[in-house]
Amino acid sequence: METLFEKIGNNRTLSQEIEKKIETAILEKKLVPGQKLPTEKELCEMFGVSRTALREALQMLSARGLLYIRKGSGVFVNDFSPRHISRQMRLYLDLNFNKNDVLHLAHVRQMIEPLNARLAAKHRTRQQLEVLEDNLERFRNPEAGPDELAHLDVEFHLNIANATGNPIIPLMMDPVFSLFSKVKVLIVKDLKIRGEFSYRHHRSIFEMIKQKNQDGAFEEMTKHLRRAERDMKLLFKHLEERD
Repeated sequence: METLFEKIGNNRTLSQEIEKKIETAILEKKLVPGQKLPTEKELCEMFGVSRTALREALQMLSARGLLYIRKGSGVFVNDFSPRHISRQMRLYLDLNFNKNDVLHLAHVRQMIEPLNARLAAKHRTRQQLEVLEDNLERFRNPEAGPDELAHLDVEFHLNIANATGNPIIPLMMDPVFSLFSKVKVLIVKDLKIRGEFSYRHHRSIFEMIKQKNQDGAFEEMTKHLRRAERDMKLLFKHLEERD
């Protein structure tokens, strides 16, 4: 009878070799999302390894999101939906929150978001326009604090990503926006930038999208993101001076 896994050699550590073999089985669809792996005892026999090496490999695969371990039930292959990938990216950015990564991502935004605005101007629906306009109205609330303003800022940009007509774009941008939400809170608190300032920029972008002016939407988003980058650099300068 053909087994799922063969015994391994000694070129890598045992746990790394087990990890690689299980990963390959998932990529080749020998193991599919939701499928339960053989028991710990069966896996040890298949690989010809100890429980310690197997458990290390399973923990590594679980940390990477390939498997999930349900206590008392066993080990299962994770479901790889686009949302899962987005969550993994968000976790990575949260764990690597630093000045250099923020500025690098600001440059990524300047490459992608003007194109998002252009696509939104071409493809937006009436309902999507209403969602954007509702966001703008909430931006004008004079009592909105830094956290709410940061949330509204991220929401506006994500709404534009949703209006592009390409469902992959918001999945890509969501973790990036999540990181910038934290930066926006700091900017509002440190630089005393209120909602009215962002409102004017967002309103200009919105009007271009509403008019289906693709070039105008591209240009307004470009100007907005360049100003946002200047604000970030000023924020980091202030923080460094305090240290």
